[in-house]
Amino acid sequence: MNLQRFDFVVIVLYFCHINKLFQKAYRRNNVESKKNYDMEKNAHPFKQFLVLIGSHLGMLIALVVILVVVIVAMIAGSNGDAQSMLSNLDDNMGLLLAMTFVQDILLFVVPVLIVARCFYRDNKREFYRYDLSRSKWLLALAGVATYALLTPFADWLGVWNNQWDFGQLFSSMSEEYTKMIYEVVGAAVNAGFIGLLLMVLAVAVIPAICEELFFRVGLQQLLGKWFRNDHVAVVVTALIFSFVHFDMDGFLIRFVMGMVLGYVFLYSRSLVPNVMLHFVNNALSTVSMYFALRNGKSLAELEQPWMLHWLPTTICTIAAIVLFWYCFVRKRNTVQQQSDDSEPQSPVNC
Repeated sequence: MNLQRFDFVVIVLYFCHINKLFQKAYRRNNVESKKNYDMEKNAHPFKQFLVLIGSHLGMLIALVVILVVVIVAMIAGSNGDAQSMLSNLDDNMGLLLAMTFVQDILLFVVPVLIVARCFYRDNKREFYRYDLSRSKWLLALAGVATYALLTPFADWLGVWNNQWDFGQLFSSMSEEYTKMIYEVVGAAVNAGFIGLLLMVLAVAVIPAICEELFFRVGLQQLLGKWFRNDHVAVVVTALIFSFVHFDMDGFLIRFVMGMVLGYVFLYSRSLVPNVMLHFVNNALSTVSMYFALRNGKSLAELEQPWMLHWLPTTICTIAAIVLFWYCFVRKRNTVQQQSDDSEPQSPVNC
């Protein structure tokens, strides 16, 4: 009898010890979670914005250093003939692809990863807006259709944009940007079908993922928290998005695209529609340019604007607004209303 009582006491003490261990682990997890939550709560959006921009500038310096080292090594490999080195660079699609990949990763992906690591350790999925559900893919198709309907309006803006005088500096930057794009496409034409695939990867796939991650997930979200106004954040992000391409001749067209991408991200609350829309836009433009150059068209012919009459342009623009409102704004309002209705009501004291 005494032996049984002793065994019972041992078992009780054992379970008390296990209970203390669980309570200690629970308190430790609560302290860590509270510390991470307090870090996110107490970090002002402007501080997060400074970390994002500072990381971006730091990666820009690192990229310049890498490019200098690569160029010096290539010049040394070509026996000091810089002209021959540049000619080989234009014809080397693999090297151009590698440079594009490194550039986009350093400038656009790494800064967002640093912000997520510093301020959103326990909430990274919500911060990245990583949602691959079926509804987000349907919203991606709606976003592509919306931008396609806005294309005539964007072409009219492009013609108006070309009449602006940005000065010698910005004009030369636009010319260099356009020349660089056509040189890449020309190298792809010389490389054949493999060149086309590499060009789509370098110009459409990689930029769609990396740029949307930086401009929408990083910049637009942080500006929205800082300004406390999502619409102002969309406009400012679209302006920066258009400007950093350094192509003033296409400034308004990219600004319209940046506005569409910003509102698609705002109302879909997912990165998937943005990446899909960005990819489709870049892929269609580069593929059409590829086959145009392959068929012998000149640079001047490719730069000719394609404009519809004002009546079909107006109809397409109105249709785009209606489609966006129905698929994005109305859908989000419906989801919010359903979530509000599903919340338990607080009891009423009589």
